[in-house]
Amino acid sequence: MKEITHLFFDLGGVCLTNAWDHIARKAAAEHFGYDFQASEERHKIIAEKFEIGEASRKDYLKETIFFRERDFSEKQFIEFMESQSKAHPGSFEILEKLRFQNKYEISVLNNESLELNLYRIEKFGLRNYFKNFYSSCFLGVAKPNLEIYRKVLQITQMPADRCLMIDDRQSNVEAAAECGFQILHLPNVDELEEKMVEKKLI
Repeated sequence: MKEITHLFFDLGGVCLTNAWDHIARKAAAEHFGYDFQASEERHKIIAEKFEIGEASRKDYLKETIFFRERDFSEKQFIEFMESQSKAHPGSFEILEKLRFQNKYEISVLNNESLELNLYRIEKFGLRNYFKNFYSSCFLGVAKPNLEIYRKVLQITQMPADRCLMIDDRQSNVEAAAECGFQILHLPNVDELEEKMVEKKLI
């Protein structure tokens, strides 16, 4: 097995909580008191475009929430959306160790809508840890579509077997492996340090 030189981290489920998943959307419906199921049906219509940057946050909110008059504002709703993002402290401790080692090129490879992605990069100081951000909203394609991994390899000009994909979703690591990446499946974020040690990365 080739020596790993490039690490690609997912964000939601690995370094941070998920930004706008089913749990967050349900919490929003309960908080603001609107029909969750009706909103979810509309979410399905625009979710993919939102994630790959073809629909803005304003487009998304108009389709899913503000298609009718509400007793709360768009600003209030956005603030709630952003408040759902939390850090996994243990993961940032690992990132600090990796940064101190200065041995790998460390990047993000994630699925996220544009505005939430930019918010999270800024809010959690992610530029301090990651050199590049290969996000679905920037590349126009989302995991587990093989095309996103191929694009990353084209951009980095690195052999796939020198790249490690770290992700909490089985389908995402399977797709990365199909493209030749080494993989680290992380269904439990608390196991990140243990698995990194097993692979002799830290």
